[in-house]
Amino acid sequence: MQNTGKKRLVSTCIPCYTRKQRCNREYPCNHCARRRRPEGCVYSAQVNQTTSQQETGKEKTHTDKDRRNTSLSLGSASEWTQYTSPLPNSSSTSSLPKLFGYFEDSDSNTLALLRKVSSFRKKDLGFDEDESHHTNSPVLLVDASDEVQRNIERFPDRPILDFLVQYFVAEVNWMDQLVHPPWFLVHYQQWWTKIDRLHRVIDVDFAVLILRICSYASQFLPSPSYTLDKIRGVLLADVCSTCDEIADNLTAICSHLDDRGSLFRVQHLAFLGLRRQNEGRTSAFWEALSRAIQVAQNIGIHSNRSTSNHCFDELEKEMRRRTFCSLYVWDTHLSRKLDRIRFLPNSIGHGNWPQMRLVYCTNGVETEADAPEEFTERLLQARLSDFWGRFSSTQGDEYDMTAAEERYEKFRKEFLMTLPTAFALQPNKEWDNRLAKLPLQRQLLHIAIFDSLCWNFRQLLFHSPNDILNLPAYKLVLLASQKRSLAVAALHVLDGVSALHAMLGGCHTRFVGLVFSTFEAAVLLVSLCLDPSFPGDYHDGPSMATIKTHKADPLRAGMADVTRDTCLQAVQDALSRLSMLAEVSNIAEAGTQTLTRLLGKMTISNFILSRRMQAR
Repeated sequence: MQNTGKKRLVSTCIPCYTRKQRCNREYPCNHCARRRRPEGCVYSAQVNQTTSQQETGKEKTHTDKDRRNTSLSLGSASEWTQYTSPLPNSSSTSSLPKLFGYFEDSDSNTLALLRKVSSFRKKDLGFDEDESHHTNSPVLLVDASDEVQRNIERFPDRPILDFLVQYFVAEVNWMDQLVHPPWFLVHYQQWWTKIDRLHRVIDVDFAVLILRICSYASQFLPSPSYTLDKIRGVLLADVCSTCDEIADNLTAICSHLDDRGSLFRVQHLAFLGLRRQNEGRTSAFWEALSRAIQVAQNIGIHSNRSTSNHCFDELEKEMRRRTFCSLYVWDTHLSRKLDRIRFLPNSIGHGNWPQMRLVYCTNGVETEADAPEEFTERLLQARLSDFWGRFSSTQGDEYDMTAAEERYEKFRKEFLMTLPTAFALQPNKEWDNRLAKLPLQRQLLHIAIFDSLCWNFRQLLFHSPNDILNLPAYKLVLLASQKRSLAVAALHVLDGVSALHAMLGGCHTRFVGLVFSTFEAAVLLVSLCLDPSFPGDYHDGPSMATIKTHKADPLRAGMADVTRDTCLQAVQDALSRLSMLAEVSNIAEAGTQTLTRLLGKMTISNFILSRRMQAR
């Protein structure tokens, strides 16, 4: 007789189910952690898409939990004023570095000189002998500890956070690589073992990091892999708002008790900025980035000497270098987009480059020694920023065509021709099937490459008509050629964005990288098409076949194919993409409206131009 009973729900993680083991159903589970494969711990989506009976039970649990929490006197971030007055007789407030603001690990400031000429001990400078900001975090005061625990009790249930962390590791982290998954998951598992009583500020900083990651990951849900707007019966919006509120409260407590900070604080400030950017608050991202960089400098991430002199293990040192690398990339990118002065130097510095190759298990397969590492794309983005940082001071108001051409030639030889084969413009794709995120990361890098080339040439659009009339003939030829180069770069950006969007399923997403790149490249193309002389005749010597096979020169390889129709079609496709993304992204909505008005202006300009031509 056929069995008509319900199919047993698989609740263990997939690796344990494959091995016929019963795990503790946490993330990462006890067996995956013991096997040192926390990033390989994956649960089936059916575990999270619960039945209505389970959701009812969860709602009752949350009701009881909320009732319990309402009896507590929970302080918000703005109410944390009772702890904001200076602590009396605190050694940290009377220390010379604290009062003068000296960086403690400097080898060149006055503090370093005092240590050298007078052999001052720590207590001579106002420190306790055993004080070390690098190896020990300040202990929570009693009142602060109670306040922290009241906030911790309001956390979403662990299965909800586990799901969001798992989704972040699997589907979101590849975009920014701010945390190394195995390193983060080890800390994540350890943190849950001491949740009943957190003793140090750094533990609270990590709690904020968990909440910021979960809030950030929730922005990419629902998705093709998870189509519900709830997690275990709780609305995504409610989970997100709860995470943000508690994170704000805990951040205020941590900032008062330890104004120096930690690596975890740098990271959670960066995730806060990323979330704000996805909301269309790019200036708020810039502000959060400045705070993250300030904390990074407080703890000496920018200083190779600071990292070398203290008791960090090698993995911790690498995490500090990688975090600094990510801050450097964002600082370069945003300062260029927003036309701001950078927070960090134009060069990343020899000692701050990531140095370790970290191989780990992805989808149950351990990457081989010669396979690209997941952080390679970020490293190449940093190299890209480092290259263009050399020329940022030379980008003035007046466009220098010769200098722009020289920059491009240097870029071809020093950057494009030295790319690893897996990330080259004509890539070797042998690892694509085994490293699922490699094609996505490659596309991100290619978009950034052509976006930087747009930046190199875009200043030509600000030439006034009178300036152009006064140019000698050879410069007019060069200007026309560079307009085509700019068009090719913008077309490559739009092609890259289109390919990346298709790889992501072609669905709605708040990934701001798609929106920003689409909008800016489309504006460049419309601006070029508003020029009646564009694209003009193309005469550059080599045959079209020779140009198309010239892989080391991607701009000239496409110059012969640039037409107004090609550019306008690309703009229309960009507008369609922005219109689709506008349903979930307010920044895409604003871009859609602006681009629509710009196209309308171009239509009017073309009509007036055609009437003038007919009148002649």
